[in-house]
Amino acid sequence: MNEQLHERFEELLQQWKRNQQANILEGAEDEATLLEHRFYKFIEEFTQWFKTIKKPDSLEDALELPEIQEIARRLPTPLYLPFENELDLLIDGIEQENDEKYD
Repeated sequence: MNEQLHERFEELLQQWKRNQQANILEGAEDEATLLEHRFYKFIEEFTQWFKTIKKPDSLEDALELPEIQEIARRLPTPLYLPFENELDLLIDGIEQENDEKYD
């Protein structure tokens, strides 16, 4: 995993921890918005990294790659499914355009 991807991943994990500690009355909505933002920034960086490797033939093959195994192992369960969906789209050659609010 390259340094920028690693940084985005760590930022996502830190934001996840902050979300878990947020009080519904004290900015939980803001924290959730920031988590969404961090997730898509991570996906953008992941997409750039993914383009530099030999494209796996299937989702199962992709999940066997050591870098992706590390991400999957450390990713909180509620974030794993959206990550897997994004990975599946990348394998199929589909890149989603993120909403302008993530720029």
